[in-house]
Amino acid sequence: MKKAYRLSQVQPSLTLAITAKAAAMKAEGLDIVSFGAGEPDFITPQPIIDAAKEALDQGLTKYTPVAGMPALRAEIAAWYARQFDVETTSDQVIVGVGGKQVIYNAIMSIIDNGDVVIIPSPYWLSYPAMVNLAGGTVQYIETREDDGFLMTPQMLENAIKLHHPTLLILNSPSNPTGQAYSEKQLIGLAEVLRRYPDLTIIWDNIYAHLTYHGFKHIELAKVAPDLKERIIVTGGFSKSFAMTGWRLGFAIADPERIRAMSTIQSHSTSNATSFAQAGALEALKLDPSVVEAMRLKFEARRDVILECIKKIDGVSCMAPKGAFYILLNCKKFCNVEHGLHWIQDDIDLAKYILETGHVATVPGSAFGAPGYLRLSFALDENAIRKGIERIGQALDALK
Repeated sequence: MKKAYRLSQVQPSLTLAITAKAAAMKAEGLDIVSFGAGEPDFITPQPIIDAAKEALDQGLTKYTPVAGMPALRAEIAAWYARQFDVETTSDQVIVGVGGKQVIYNAIMSIIDNGDVVIIPSPYWLSYPAMVNLAGGTVQYIETREDDGFLMTPQMLENAIKLHHPTLLILNSPSNPTGQAYSEKQLIGLAEVLRRYPDLTIIWDNIYAHLTYHGFKHIELAKVAPDLKERIIVTGGFSKSFAMTGWRLGFAIADPERIRAMSTIQSHSTSNATSFAQAGALEALKLDPSVVEAMRLKFEARRDVILECIKKIDGVSCMAPKGAFYILLNCKKFCNVEHGLHWIQDDIDLAKYILETGHVATVPGSAFGAPGYLRLSFALDENAIRKGIERIGQALDALK
């Protein structure tokens, strides 16, 4: 069977692979605690569901414009301007089939064969795959835990001088680290970006409304409005509104960029699902208390998982400022031989913990963080406590 060469440039998602294995073990009747997939466990708020149902009843089952329903694009523009104090108009908005698609559309509209894209590491695992599928080359900016897993202006400047990139991809708050850039840090990065006017920036802010203990998200375009024409903001409804299965994302960019992305989308998925867009329109009109209630639950879970991890000898993690992930430093357990188990790296460690502790995690190597495990705390507190206790027991057995 012939397969396209481009498939050799990407690897299957380790996140989905671990989730699938955990699901198979559950189907066998095993009690599995899964810290794997980054998916809120909340049901989509009822007003959103009701709006989609009403749209179906009213016959909203036809094609919409490729870039999204005009009313939704206008509402996204108004909502974004209101939330982040960045002036936005509807012609600067495109709606796609999930945040992942709008990022892919953006990359496909920019990258030619051989173009270089710089990405801070650790990174969301789909970024490099998308770049490779588009024919580009990824160069990573290696951040360190000592630096808060955040790129410094000097790191950025060095990478630009060395690699002459076409595109920079930034995610704040970050999957997988949960770390985020402050206003002061963004100002420093913007000073560097001004010196390189040909560099485009994808700014992925999908976790912007999930920040904790006083940390406030701020947009790059807010601190550097002069860079706005070069910034492509990508976001979506999956995380903050618990709408993962609805597959709705959006991008905000210069109108010319939006038209280019619409061209890509017109030949792939066409428009996002019509009645799902009606639900998204309602999501943006929700009372802020609805999203705040979910954020507070995530904040409480964050505190629980950090409290539990402190009880495990030999591991550590940084407290996340946002999103719903922690990156667990397990380097002390990544070169261990114990009985029938020979654990060489974090991939072996994740398999061991799943098979012996019945807990699903994701190897940090999938995110450019070897020696770490990513854990999502988008599950209830009892499950978090039980899962972390099992991880501790599994690791204790390796000592």
